[in-house]
Amino acid sequence: IAEGIVIVCVAAYIFYENILMAFILSPYVYLHYKQRKKERAKKDNNEFCRKFRDGIMSVSFALNAGYSVENSFKEALEELKMLYGRNAVIVKSFSEIATRIHNNENIENVLKDFARKSDVEEIQYFSEIFGYAKRSGGDMITIIKDTTSLIREKIELDSEIKTIISGKKQEQRIMSIMPFAMVGYLRFTSYDFIAMLYGNIAGRIFMSVCLIVVIVADYIAKRIVNIEI
Repeated sequence: IAEGIVIVCVAAYIFYENILMAFILSPYVYLHYKQRKKERAKKDNNEFCRKFRDGIMSVSFALNAGYSVENSFKEALEELKMLYGRNAVIVKSFSEIATRIHNNENIENVLKDFARKSDVEEIQYFSEIFGYAKRSGGDMITIIKDTTSLIREKIELDSEIKTIISGKKQEQRIMSIMPFAMVGYLRFTSYDFIAMLYGNIAGRIFMSVCLIVVIVADYIAKRIVNIEI
């Protein structure tokens, strides 16, 4: 929200030479907030998915050691505590799973609830595969290994894509800032050159069109560099 307010105030001053125009541009603050919230949620989901993969790997190791499926999740909880500390979100999630299993709740329902709360595609996928394998008597060790491998590959692919396009994202940010920087530079160094764009209807209409073009171009550029797996 603070970022959006700053952007709106800067745009109002540079493009209209009137800070009160920030109130008219204020809807952008909400759009900026929604965009940043979406980016943060995606980042948090990716981080949670990575930690979930570590938890499932611990479950797989416990199964190999001869533990039951239910006890494997309890063992995984101890591993996650050592890796991320007791206050980590993934540890609290696995702690809830272990507690519900200890209370003799159906493990399929427990994992289904966990997947629904996490709202992470990979975890929902794991929950569905796990439930099907449990009901059909499939090889749980192999299924968990394969699912863990799939999650790991997706995380690695996402990391590789981010590395490849990181330069392009930086260029996109610079190009989004450049119109503001150029107009600001002219205002402070050659004001007479652009003075005709301020204080009259025609100038405001022209600057409004320019501002809309900048916003649309920024939106399209972000869509281009935002690659979903």
